[in-house]
Amino acid sequence: MSELAALQQRISIALRDRDSDAAAVPLIAANAGSARARLAIYRANISTNAAGALAAIYPIVHKLVGADFFGGLVHAYCNAHPSASGDLNELGEHLADFVRTFPPAIELPYLSDVARLEWCVHRAHYSADHPPLDVRALRALGEDAYSRLILRLHPAVSLIESGYPLYRIWQVHQDDYEGDIAVDLAGGADAVVVYRPQFRVAVAKLSPAEAAFLRATARDTFLATALEAALSVSSEFDLASSLSKWTAANIVVGLHLGDEPE
Repeated sequence: MSELAALQQRISIALRDRDSDAAAVPLIAANAGSARARLAIYRANISTNAAGALAAIYPIVHKLVGADFFGGLVHAYCNAHPSASGDLNELGEHLADFVRTFPPAIELPYLSDVARLEWCVHRAHYSADHPPLDVRALRALGEDAYSRLILRLHPAVSLIESGYPLYRIWQVHQDDYEGDIAVDLAGGADAVVVYRPQFRVAVAKLSPAEAAFLRATARDTFLATALEAALSVSSEFDLASSLSKWTAANIVVGLHLGDEPE
């Protein structure tokens, strides 16, 4: 490690942990008391900015646990996963995994799935644009090409599966939601898709067969294989109707031909 990198690391550690002030104080052109005060100011600003950024990314998590709990979660998370980027939008990438093993959240086993959903929504907002599927390309294919057809999902699309009623939790915490806000955590598992039809991110609940199809499609499997996966879950899965809905919503946005399956 270079000398400059070593100095930067000492300052960085001190800005996360006040107990590490001693190593950083001699690097600041001031007396020890003033140096510690300056470090404290920067440390408070960093903590406040991180809390604000994560509260904006994870508003439902914030509502579910309250400000005090969320503040402690942010502090513990930032100590475990210090920012590696100047962009605060990238700060919360590992929060869902962190929440799963965060001792105070053990009694909230659904919280990690909520955080994962919110991160996918956040990521979708900044995802690259993609033109919609040109259905003329599909019509131009000969029947002999169907066995090699692979669909492509929009870059903003994410699939999240949970053992809890994840869509209901999302739904009742939307600003425009009106009605009963009760959530039965024993109400069963959910699969949801995060997508961005145009400029605003959307979340929709999937049937088990729809989830099986999109999960297979996300792995770049052949259309026929994805269809088999869906039909194995429900013989009533309607491919034509689903594709029409997903292309209109900009979930399925492309297609290409793979190698001939064996």
